[in-house]
Amino acid sequence: MRWSILRSEIPFLLGTWGAATIRACASQIDEIKIGGSANPAVIPHFRHILTTASPDRHIGIAIGAVCVVDEDGDAARRHVKREVALYLPVVAELDPTINLDPELAQRLRELAARYDYEGAAALVSDELLRRFAFAGTPAEVAEQAHALIAAGADRVEFGTPHGLTPETGVRLLGEQVLPALRNA
Repeated sequence: MRWSILRSEIPFLLGTWGAATIRACASQIDEIKIGGSANPAVIPHFRHILTTASPDRHIGIAIGAVCVVDEDGDAARRHVKREVALYLPVVAELDPTINLDPELAQRLRELAARYDYEGAAALVSDELLRRFAFAGTPAEVAEQAHALIAAGADRVEFGTPHGLTPETGVRLLGEQVLPALRNA
């Protein structure tokens, strides 16, 4: 070859909630991604599966969900609830630590199918939101991410839209959330 190989091994990330998939792929992967979640309670569940599937080597856990960070935490939560309401019924069924009321899940599905995102968002409590999205002030979002790291996550991903405007969200993540995590 006419160029230097930078690394001989390419790390593989597997996005899944499935224990059987993790077990089948454990020898080939370096990390799993738990998408649509900001729930620290789910990390020990996946760590157990990974340790059982691959007892001789560490497989990382990445977790992430939509994020809206703003100096106005209430506005951030109101904004992100519209997005969370669309995937919450699906992800809640995958999360073994969540017992979502079946009537609530059905109502969310019905409203989303009718594109009534405001109606669906109104059904998502702040407590439930905290398990499926990053939302609030920079300090609140940093606290959420820190809880995931403390629970055993190796990496936390903040998904779009990042803020009430993407520019504001990215700026607050870079200037306040990430430094707070480094200092914790």
